[in-house]
Amino acid sequence: MPLELQPATEADARRAAEIESAAYGPNPFSQILFPGPFPPEAVAGRGAQLAAELKKDPTVRWLKVVDTDLPEGEQMIAFAKWHIYIEKPPQPTPRSFGSGCNAEACELVFGDLAKLRSRIWGDKHCVYLSLLHTDPKHQGRGAGSILTKWGLEEAKRLNLVVYLESSPAAHSLYKRHGFRDIEVLTADLSKWGATEEHKTWSMKYDPSEIAS
Repeated sequence: MPLELQPATEADARRAAEIESAAYGPNPFSQILFPGPFPPEAVAGRGAQLAAELKKDPTVRWLKVVDTDLPEGEQMIAFAKWHIYIEKPPQPTPRSFGSGCNAEACELVFGDLAKLRSRIWGDKHCVYLSLLHTDPKHQGRGAGSILTKWGLEEAKRLNLVVYLESSPAAHSLYKRHGFRDIEVLTADLSKWGATEEHKTWSMKYDPSEIAS
C-alpha cells in the first residue's frame, strides 16, 4: 500500500513522541544529550507537551505519514511539525530540560541554535520546519520526502521562504529538495566524551530562487 500523507491531530501526540524517541536512538550524540535515566512517563509527558502546543499555538501544522497495511496503532510511521509565520515569529522563550537530559550539553547545543535562528531569520515571515522524525524501522521509504514536500508547497502558495535546522543524517535529504546551507553550527561536546563536533546546518528554501 502506498504511503499516505494525512493531517495529524492531538490523538497522534503519543505516537509522535514515540517516533521522536526512537529516531534519536541511533544518533551518536544522544547518550551525551539525553543520557537518562528517564521516568516511565517520559514519552507520555512529551506527547502531552506536543499536544498542549498544538492547542495554544495557531501557527502549528501537524502532518503524519501512514502505512495502512500496518496494525492499528502502528500505522503512523513519520511525523512533522511545521510553523506558518504569516506574522513575525514569536520571541524565544526560556528553555528547560527534564529529568534524564544533560542540561548543560543541551543548552550548549539548543541554546546556540535558538540564537542562530533568531539572528538569521528573526522577524521574517516564513515557514519553519520544527520537527521531522521517521520511525527507524521505516526509514528509506520516502516518508521524510513526503513531509518535506508539504511544507515546500505551502511556502510556494504563500510566497514565503522556508527555514530549518538539519542534522547530518537529514542534510542530504533537504539538499535534494532544493534547500541550501546558510551556516553550520558546531558544538564541542568533548567534555562529555564526544570524539567529533556536533554539527547542525541552518538551511533555507526560497521558492523565488528555485523558480529563477
